[in-house]
Amino acid sequence: MDHPEDYVKRILKALIYIEDHIEEEISIEALAKVSCHSPFHFHRIFKMVVGENVYKYVRRLRLEKAASKLRYTKHPITDIAMDTQYDTPSAFTRAFKQASGHSPRNYRILYKEVNALNKKISELPKILPDKIEKTEELDLLFIRKLGVYSESSFQAWMNMKVFIHENHLDTATIRYFGITHDDPNVTPEDKVRYDACILAPKNIQPQGNVGRQILKSGKCAIFTHHGSYDGIDETYNRIFFKWLPNSKYIVDETRPRFAEYFNTNFL
Repeated sequence: MDHPEDYVKRILKALIYIEDHIEEEISIEALAKVSCHSPFHFHRIFKMVVGENVYKYVRRLRLEKAASKLRYTKHPITDIAMDTQYDTPSAFTRAFKQASGHSPRNYRILYKEVNALNKKISELPKILPDKIEKTEELDLLFIRKLGVYSESSFQAWMNMKVFIHENHLDTATIRYFGITHDDPNVTPEDKVRYDACILAPKNIQPQGNVGRQILKSGKCAIFTHHGSYDGIDETYNRIFFKWLPNSKYIVDETRPRFAEYFNTNFL
């Protein structure tokens, strides 16, 4: 008989698969295979672990990604609808309006062209990346928590601290990363995903609520945040509202934004 920890570990694999293929067709058979469950049992176990059925979860993630594109890009709504796996723009519009209360066009107007936001952007200090380079592929062990980033990140790192100590890992040589998957301005507060990650040490396997994921290599704009974590929101705003729109670069939607931590006093 499977232990509850095995269910969590297997569903984590399915969640990573969904995130990696969110703009593609995703079949229950594929998810069941990734998580080593039969399709018959997969639905029940997924809902037990995640709290949503798989269709609702995938639909929500796709619509939230669409909302981010409407907010931060100039992609045509028709293209966004196709990327969200809707057959027609009208079907996408109905689903988006049901989820957000606004049509895609009105949502873009509300959050893209309001004077207050433009004023706020104009007042942000400029910021430039330290460098732009292709990063290596990262093999990560992670613990995922949901909720407000300031709270979920603390919970995730406290859990990771236990894992580190139980496995007698040398904290001085570990590389620490945080992955923020969702925009809290788009995703409901209780659904925001944060992953506390460490570079996977040799011979250490995921266990319990610790999963494994690969952060793909790719070109990254690298910025350094100095000071307390209280000011990190302004740093992100300077990057995404000030630097990115004026740069020649386009965000790779298949890869999440992530941070490497050098000050680990929180552990």
